[in-house]
Formats: sequence, structure tokens, C-alpha cells
Amino acid sequence: MATWPSGTKASTANLDSGTDSPRLARPDIKQNVDNVNAIIDMFNIDSPTNNQILKYNTSNSRFELATDDTGSTTTMTFVGDDSTGTTVNLGETFKIAGTQNITTAVSGDTLTITGPDLTSYITDDGNGDLTITGSTISSPSNADITLDPAGTGDINLNATARFNVGYKEDINSLTSSSTITVDSSLASVHTVTLDTNTEFNISALPTGGSVTLIITQDVTGTRTATFGTDGSTAVKFAGGTPTLSTAGGSIDVVTIFNDGTNYLGSIAKAFAA
Repeated sequence: MATWPSGTKASTANLDSGTDSPRLARPDIKQNVDNVNAIIDMFNIDSPTNNQILKYNTSNSRFELATDDTGSTTTMTFVGDDSTGTTVNLGETFKIAGTQNITTAVSGDTLTITGPDLTSYITDDGNGDLTITGSTISSPSNADITLDPAGTGDINLNATARFNVGYKEDINSLTSSSTITVDSSLASVHTVTLDTNTEFNISALPTGGSVTLIITQDVTGTRTATFGTDGSTAVKFAGGTPTLSTAGGSIDVVTIFNDGTNYLGSIAKAFAA
């Protein structure tokens, strides 16, 4: 659509005198009719209501009716982590304030939130090693604290570890079978009630690691056991291969340690009340 009215205004030379010729005025009359039609085409106005305004729509090159927020009661609600919410009327100022080592700044239409600055509490040497200021790491009520190194990584304690309350080990329940693989990566303690003679194969026991087996005889009893590794190396016991307690329901505890060369086992037999 041509830009208007600039450049499309009709001349009044043949329209401003009573003696002007209608024939000569016809082009100017036609131009003015075209201009009026262009205005009608440009504005899409149908039954306007209170507080509406005209806004230009580039997709169809027309002015259309739109809502004007002036004089309305339109509001916005801001909700934070506390979920209480704050209602702000349009036109009012809503301030975002920093706290706890967090700062905020506005430049033009950009809000920048910086922080928190944790260097007073924890620092990184650039290689992933963290130095913590203070001596206590705590969790929310009843929540666990998990240290989880990737892959085959270890958790290394370079000083004496003191347990003020106690410690506990994971226990894995095994199913009786003629051959049982004891996966040491699942737990450090494994339990099983034998209903058949069994060969135990110890797997994934790292150098310096130990695993405990709590072995219970079924009501029949007299079940036997041998102890080896996933590398087909027999576990060495003081005095040779041990013999389990034979009475039905009897409990024996076997502990196996990997010193890097040998798997060394010990057995404590016939636990009873």
C-alpha cells in the first residue's frame, strides 16, 4: 500500500471557484475518493469499547483495535521460594534485592543476578579440589549425605576417622544355590540360608577390602561350603579349608580379606543365643 496522504493529496485548483469546470475537477475528485478508501482499508475498527486503542499490525498492514492497560486494574503476581506471592499493579516498581552474598543490578532492560560468593566458605583450586572453611557438613532433618566418586574412584580419608555415634554396613541377601557369586561391590555383608552344598565365589573385592558372609544352615543342616574367587583362586584359611557347623539352623560367619596377593579367610562358628 502506498504511503499516504503524502504524495497523494488532490489539487484544489479546479475545485475552489464556482466557475471551475466539473470536467477538469474529475481527476482531483477521483484522487480524494481513492484517499478515503485507503483510509477505510487502513483502519479495522468495529464496535470499539472503553479503553481500547489502535495498534498497527504489520502482518496485514492495518490498524486494529487493542486493549489499553491504562485505567485498568491489571496486576502481576510474583511468587518466590516461600510461595506466599506479592501482587504488583502495572506501573508500580517491583524491586529484586540481593542477600546472602547475592547482588542484583539493572542496566537498561537487563537484570543481572550475581552470586552467591562462596569464597568465604568454600574455594576451588581450579583442578576440582575444594577447600572448606569450617568443620561441619550437615544435611536437612533425616536426610542422608552421599559421597559418590565416579567409576572406580575411592573415598580417601587421610587422617583418623572417628565415628561418634557408630557406623553401619549394607547387607545383601543371597539366594541359596550350588554356586553363589558374592558381588562385593553391592555390599560388605552378605547373608544366605543354605539348602544345598555350595561353592562361594568372591568377586569385585578390591585390594585392602574385606567381605563378610553370614551363613545359616536350613532345618536339615549338614550343608557344606567351599570358598574361591572369580579368578579361580582358593581363599586361604588358617588350618586349611574350613568346615561349616552342621546342626540345622546353626550360624557361621566367614570374613575374607584381599591383601593384593591372597584372599585370606577366617571363620567364627556356631553362633547361638
